[in-house]
Amino acid sequence: MAMPGPGPAERARAVLVASGKGGVGKSNLSLNLAIAARQLDRRVLLLDADVGLGNAEILAGVTAPRHLGDVLLGRCTLDEAVVAGPAGVDLLAGGHGIVDLPPVDGLRWRHVLGQVARFGWDLVVIDGGAGVGGAVRPQLLAAREVLVVTTPEPTALADAYAVIKLVTGRDPGSAPRLWVAVNQVRSRTEGQAAFDRLAGVCRRFLGVDLRCLGLVPFDPQLREAVHRQVPLLLAAPHSPAARAVTAMARQLLGVPTPATGGLLAYLTRLWPGRPARVGNAGPAAADSPGSGGAAARTGRGPV
Repeated sequence: MAMPGPGPAERARAVLVASGKGGVGKSNLSLNLAIAARQLDRRVLLLDADVGLGNAEILAGVTAPRHLGDVLLGRCTLDEAVVAGPAGVDLLAGGHGIVDLPPVDGLRWRHVLGQVARFGWDLVVIDGGAGVGGAVRPQLLAAREVLVVTTPEPTALADAYAVIKLVTGRDPGSAPRLWVAVNQVRSRTEGQAAFDRLAGVCRRFLGVDLRCLGLVPFDPQLREAVHRQVPLLLAAPHSPAARAVTAMARQLLGVPTPATGGLLAYLTRLWPGRPARVGNAGPAAADSPGSGGAAARTGRGPV
């Protein structure tokens, strides 16, 4: 597969997508966020860091002969393990159902990041493992930018707090840039209330101000896309959740939202059967199940 050529280590921006536990939609969000960034003309690597339990290649509908575990064991180099993913995204799979893997300690993880930095990706979306212990801990402690995915459920918010507490508890000079996305919201009101609750607790007990990247609505089309092993942004690009993730990618990358009037509106009237892709300004959210937002997940604490 064609990969970006070697480039300076500073070039690649890496965002670790984290959650306190499984089931909040972290992997789906990681995959679709990577695709949205690629659609904004960024060169993107999706790195599935959940070694042995990875879901990225399954959700993406691709086969990866080699995976991150092979890179960790020295069986292959990173460029030999990366495969072409959907919509032009490069994919480094985590492998699934594999038991003969080494522990992913801080040294091995830094070695992988060092290899990633040699190539000229504009954005590396790291789909981290769930939780705050084991192999996940060095990933969280090494991250410079973290997107915490949660849902409005109290247990998910508590788990999100635990993740945030870990990543912000290190040396203040090395604290990562922190985003939160609230996934599977039934309304804008519910999603905003969940974020406000988490943000209030983090401000009170940790002295941390959170940034909301978006509120992703519950969308039945996502379930259908998962069954088809086709990413939502490709299976249903105009669905509420897909529009929300696109808005998140724009905010993350600092890409202006397209204007809704003027020439764009005129062209839309000319071709009414082809709806224009218009992102929402600010955090994606909705007043009903059919509107946008983004997901944040998990962590135990006084939420």
